[in-house]
Amino acid sequence: MKKHERLELLRKIVLENEIETQHDLVAKLEAHGLKSTQATISRDINNLGIIKVPGKSGKYVYGLSKESARKLMTPLQQACEYITSLSEQVTGLEQMIAISVVPGNTRYLKRLLIKDYQEEIFSIIADDDAILVVMKSAKQADQLVQNLRSWMQQHH
Repeated sequence: MKKHERLELLRKIVLENEIETQHDLVAKLEAHGLKSTQATISRDINNLGIIKVPGKSGKYVYGLSKESARKLMTPLQQACEYITSLSEQVTGLEQMIAISVVPGNTRYLKRLLIKDYQEEIFSIIADDDAILVVMKSAKQADQLVQNLRSWMQQHH
């Protein structure tokens, strides 16, 4: 496994689990098929900006500081902070996604969507505070909505 893949797996594990110790982190990585030393994991933790944060249980767990989390996001993931709402799927319009946006940010968000999803997008229309994305398939629309919702949650 390449270093960037290891770092991405480590970031994903820390975001999705409450990990209290580096030993627990090494065990989780091994469960994903990655054998690594505690020293390597310690360097990776520093590299990613992983810190101890209060967990849901009240105990301190590994997590990302807001600055670290933001640095690891793609421009599209960062731009999701401008999304105010996403439409629910409507029968007959499964390929369409209506996105409400903070006024003035649609052109930027539209450009990022086209950059990252140009193969899947059939058409995209934007005005000052809304974007209509028409995907080539309902499955692709559903996947984009799931991604956008996930990225929006990282900002709230």
